[in-house]
Amino acid sequence: MTISPLPRGVIELDQSPLFRDAARLLARAETEIRLIDRAQPRNAAAEREALIAAWGAGKPRAPRFEYAARANFGELRRALAGVARSLEAEGPLGTLYAERARELELEAELAECIDTTEFAAHCAQRYAALDAADAARASGWATRWLDAADDRAEALLHRSDDRGDAKSLVSALERASEGLPVRLEIRPNQAAAASVGEGFIGLRPGLWHSEREVRRIVLHEIEGHARPRVLAQREPLALFRIGAARSSDDEEGRALLLERRARVLEGSRRRELARRHLAAERVRAGASFVGTVSELIERGQDIESSVEAACRAFRGGGLGREYVYLSALARVQRVFADEPELERWLERGRLSIAAARALAALSA
Repeated sequence: MTISPLPRGVIELDQSPLFRDAARLLARAETEIRLIDRAQPRNAAAEREALIAAWGAGKPRAPRFEYAARANFGELRRALAGVARSLEAEGPLGTLYAERARELELEAELAECIDTTEFAAHCAQRYAALDAADAARASGWATRWLDAADDRAEALLHRSDDRGDAKSLVSALERASEGLPVRLEIRPNQAAAASVGEGFIGLRPGLWHSEREVRRIVLHEIEGHARPRVLAQREPLALFRIGAARSSDDEEGRALLLERRARVLEGSRRRELARRHLAAERVRAGASFVGTVSELIERGQDIESSVEAACRAFRGGGLGREYVYLSALARVQRVFADEPELERWLERGRLSIAAARALAALSA
């Protein structure tokens, strides 16, 4: 399925001084804010292991996370607010840029209150479900998946960062990313097994994956995240590269949909997503770390997995980003079934469904 090219007038507007300056500011703002990185504790890896050991010894406790000094983004926030006001009057394309500026302004505010009592409440604004029906469906999935019977584990596992093992995650990512302008980075402190940022794929060392899990992670990270970012470099609009508002959420939803289509979104992967969703819901409800881990264990989850899920949800003081994953899956699955052409837009760069619809309307 092909999509119509954008009209010359839209491209010329995007290349005007106002939009070029705005694009530069938005790109710089994302690089400086780095909300997810800032919310990751400096001692994440060591404290994660200490927590697992403590809970395993029957001595449950909350994490003792350490963070870098809080940022001050007052000047950047004012600049983003000013750009948003300027662009709101510039038609549909201006609205898309303005919405992204507002989102980055909120993320800058979040970065300023990491490890405070206000952080979780502010994050609930940024990482919110857009549709009540999608949120309900996500919650239903999480409940069913968490309580599902365990599947048979694969006997042979491969250490994630073993370059001497052709079936390890690092080896598989190196093969899959060959030809893409991205570098592999070993990141012990990151929460995810793998993650994608601007020009890099981060890999968490010391994890053990089955061959099936390796295939799933490679599909998710390369086709769901890395390739659209690379293809965005060919697009005439800077929005494909700097990202539309909520594009990161819909990007995660589409990556999970790719897993579902490949039939690797099942069993242990479903329970992993369910644990994260429940932990993020508990953050939203004001629950404690100890209470969240205890609830997961009471519902049949092992100590290590329960602590892992809670550490992700409570990082920064309650990031709870995992709350949007399953609702985004529900959204993209529903929308792509009715409007399959919108997926072609998301394949080309960092667009949300809303941005794809707006650009499709401009192309009509």
